[in-house]
Amino acid sequence: MTEKSKNKSKRIVRKQPKSEIIRRISEEEKKAFYHQLKVARIEANLTQAQVAKMIKRSRSQVSKIESGKSRLYMDEFLKFMKIYKKSPFFFYSVFTTNEVIKSQKRARVKSATQF
Repeated sequence: MTEKSKNKSKRIVRKQPKSEIIRRISEEEKKAFYHQLKVARIEANLTQAQVAKMIKRSRSQVSKIESGKSRLYMDEFLKFMKIYKKSPFFFYSVFTTNEVIKSQKRARVKSATQF
């Protein structure tokens, strides 16, 4: 048996279980995330041109990222966090919806009433 055929036989396709946690990001959440990116820049008292120079991109590329027209890669996101001195939660807090909070409260109440 060749090395290639051994590797092929070892590959296992695993299906992810459907879950409430795993879901598509809504357009509203995307807009809110990119808005937070812009807010962070403004709170840091930086212009798009200044940020562009720091991350070695053009001002228009920074504008496109902030508006959601250009994909934001993880390495760039980490640079933005460092430049703006913001935690990941500042940006990702937009994904903590009221629906998630309500379902957690309901779960707590149910478990408390069991006793």
